[in-house]
Amino acid sequence: MVCNPMTRFVLSLPAILVASLGVAGAVHAAGASGPAPTAGPVDAFLEKHCISCHGPDKEKGDLRIDQLSRDFKLGADSHHWAEVIEQVNSGGMPPKKEKKPTQEEISAFVSSLDSLVKEGRSARMAARPPVAHYRLSRKEYQNTVYDLLGVRYDPSKPGELNEDTLWHGFERIGSELSLSPSHVDRYYRAAELVLDRAFPATSGEARKVRKTAAELRYNGGKEQQAALDRFGIKRPLRYLLFPGTVQNALSPNWFGKTGPEHSGLYRMRLQASGIRPVGGQPAHLSIGKVTGEETVAGLIEFDITASEDAPKVYEFEVVLEMPATLHFNVVATDVVDRRSGAAFRNALASRGGYVFTHSSETLLLNPNAPQMFDDKGNGLFSTVLLDWIEWEGPLVTDEEKALRKGLVPPDDATPEIVAEHLQRFAERAWRRPVKIEELEGYLKSYRTEREAGEKPADAYRVAMQGVLTSRNFLYLVEGEPVARERLTDVEIASRLSYFLWSSMPDDALFTAAKGGILNGEGLKKEVDRILADSRISRFIDDFSRQWLQLHRVGMFPPDQKLYASYDRWLETSMRAEPVEFFREMFTKNLPMVSFLDSDWTMANARLSDFYGLPEPKSSGFQRVSLKPEDRRGGLLTMGATLGLTSDGTRHRPVHRGVWLSEVILGKTPPPPPANVPAIEPNPPKSPKATLRDKLEAHRDDANCAACHAKIDPLGLAWDNYDAIGQWRTRENVASGVGEDPLIDASGELPDGRAFKDGNEFKRLLIEDRDKFVRAFIEHLCTYGLRRVLTVDDEDDISAIAAEAKSGNYGVKDIVRAVAVSDLMRKR
Repeated sequence: MVCNPMTRFVLSLPAILVASLGVAGAVHAAGASGPAPTAGPVDAFLEKHCISCHGPDKEKGDLRIDQLSRDFKLGADSHHWAEVIEQVNSGGMPPKKEKKPTQEEISAFVSSLDSLVKEGRSARMAARPPVAHYRLSRKEYQNTVYDLLGVRYDPSKPGELNEDTLWHGFERIGSELSLSPSHVDRYYRAAELVLDRAFPATSGEARKVRKTAAELRYNGGKEQQAALDRFGIKRPLRYLLFPGTVQNALSPNWFGKTGPEHSGLYRMRLQASGIRPVGGQPAHLSIGKVTGEETVAGLIEFDITASEDAPKVYEFEVVLEMPATLHFNVVATDVVDRRSGAAFRNALASRGGYVFTHSSETLLLNPNAPQMFDDKGNGLFSTVLLDWIEWEGPLVTDEEKALRKGLVPPDDATPEIVAEHLQRFAERAWRRPVKIEELEGYLKSYRTEREAGEKPADAYRVAMQGVLTSRNFLYLVEGEPVARERLTDVEIASRLSYFLWSSMPDDALFTAAKGGILNGEGLKKEVDRILADSRISRFIDDFSRQWLQLHRVGMFPPDQKLYASYDRWLETSMRAEPVEFFREMFTKNLPMVSFLDSDWTMANARLSDFYGLPEPKSSGFQRVSLKPEDRRGGLLTMGATLGLTSDGTRHRPVHRGVWLSEVILGKTPPPPPANVPAIEPNPPKSPKATLRDKLEAHRDDANCAACHAKIDPLGLAWDNYDAIGQWRTRENVASGVGEDPLIDASGELPDGRAFKDGNEFKRLLIEDRDKFVRAFIEHLCTYGLRRVLTVDDEDDISAIAAEAKSGNYGVKDIVRAVAVSDLMRKR
């Protein structure tokens, strides 16, 4: 009988604290002096069916059931006991070769053990600390200062807020988000910067600048225009942007004097068209900060789909930290390579290198430069033809101005009026009612500044900065010195808004909380309003990214020699596909089973080219139908989810299995034993062997076999997809004798069900959809509660799962069920 702790449930906080302080001596002593007595059926069952494999004589899966703590109130091993119940209930324990207990024995055992676990759960719930603090993540801080003051601030910019610590992809787990001295210093600087932008010393109007192709490429174009006139060419000058280089898209001096005070929202408009090879990729334009001779970190990314004879105006809005210098970069798999043709590239890119108006006017190109078109005018590369570009900003909307209106008291305000203004601001910033006594320290700083000769507005900003650096702003604070089990309506409002908007409650939610109606039908009505608000896009973006661990996409860049078709545009598109898929699922409330398999996906032109699908008729992501021969459908066959577990050179079935176990099934496998040898490359004189063959040998190690039996089938099912998610029937083995071996994607699940490939594996997952949905609910609750779930949450999770099942497992219905659940109202 094997029982490895694979659930994501862990100890509740009080249990961890008590155990770490050494109070839980009974836990350690259990093996030495014997466990405390328990209900008869439990010990009798364990002795008869479990101890022989998990006791002093044998320790399968590194688990000694005889040493598990029987102090259920302390709960040190509650997660192990919960796993024992699950394994026995599901028939996973005892294993097939052992004598099976009768149904009556199973029922008595499970009932008795479950009762003991629940009794301990009640005791631990009563002992939870009275106050909990959850620090805002960087993304939540960014959203909150925008919704509070209408200020656009990027905390991920170098030198700003520290990067958040991740826990299995989630960046908002309270226990992981500590506050160090370096954090505090950065929060003070961030608050100062935010207030500078909210209340600038000088109110400047938005500025607009336009640069034509003649100005950008030809230094005004007078000489080039004269040449066109001599040839009798009437077409205007155009800027030919080609892949493999970067060209200037914005310089700070275009606006004149530019400094940090000009940071904010900018509108970029440009007129352009594209040329593509016959059957090749459309031109993709990236605008961002230079990261290399041929690359930029894209702030604006889009496909140029307009034809050369019908250029189109493209418009985007982007937040810029000024002064900013940005560059164009045409992204494509085929580039004019610097290393193999430096002289050609220099001829093409030099100031006087060419004059370009139209592909039909190829005589204007420098004959020493690389050939860009064939004799019919077809492009040999994906290129962009730029007519002009325009920048305008910083832009401030009326809604943003309204958020700041009346926040600062007039210069002649009395102390009482100043206090009232600060109280109103603090109540919105701290997301709760605030007593005037709580603000005395901030009001004192205001008075001190005034006595030192500061202007009223400047002195008041010091007080505002104090509010924005208080723990009440930086943290979600739940509870009060007198312990209670449930949240207040005000606390529920913040939990809901940070769950679904990644930001503070709006005025309507504040009003509902103050009115005490966040329960019953009142709560359901507010949740429906929150779900319908445009800010729900933050939840779609943030939850899907964290749940699926998409931060790992591109963590190990694929080797270009092995995967020549991989480029940054493909990587960006891959990372976006699961998010857009989730958006479609959520918006249309589609059933959860489509995450496992579907006859559609969301794709743009680059992904369609990579997957071999028809190209979408418009730019951006579109819903695309799939056929069986496309070998795609659902999350598991997306390039992102297949690639994020690879190492840049080869696929890694074990890592794929671990990811699927965590993300899809909600079970985290234990870490591997220490000093496990790496899988060696294929010897040059040996027959070529697949990675699967090498894993088979690896599993011969008794220390590895138990876990690999559960993990490997989950990853081997996708062996037909290489390290970047391309379909194949043979595995490319670099060294060895003979031809590349055929792929074997078959396997057997721990419960004995077999599958021959990924499609059959999907069908088995769909049969187990209840387990997948429960895991999804657990992920949602982890995200919403900002903490790791414990065994104490299981009943609440089961209640949410039952509610979800009655609604046909629609994605939005499940999110709504979590939001209105009893669990979300508990501390």
